[in-house]
Amino acid sequence: MMQRSTLFTFLYLALGVCLTAIAFGYPNLPSGLQTSLLISAGASYITCIFEPFLRERTIRFYRRRNSSIILSSLVIGFIIIWMIWQVQSQNWTMEAILQVLPWLIGILLYAENIVIIRQVNSEH
Repeated sequence: MMQRSTLFTFLYLALGVCLTAIAFGYPNLPSGLQTSLLISAGASYITCIFEPFLRERTIRFYRRRNSSIILSSLVIGFIIIWMIWQVQSQNWTMEAILQVLPWLIGILLYAENIVIIRQVNSEH
């Protein structure tokens, strides 16, 4: 059975491409930051490849229980507030912004979770 790609498949791919471009596009980045960006890009590529399969398993998981989007929404809110706090505490420097970019994969994962839960709940 062929698995379908979704918008999230392409969002994970786009995030990986952007993180890779940033890591290689700024040669003066500290090596730890460059490594962090490349690891996050790799995680994003892997998620892109396995997203259709993971999505099907997640749908089956949520079909067995009545779920709410509240927890996923709270986690997204927490990540965004933490990212803004981190960047603001370092005076919005470019390095501070680049340090929080890898957290975008978490936001994408929880946003996809919200979409799946809404889809499953609409089936009932």
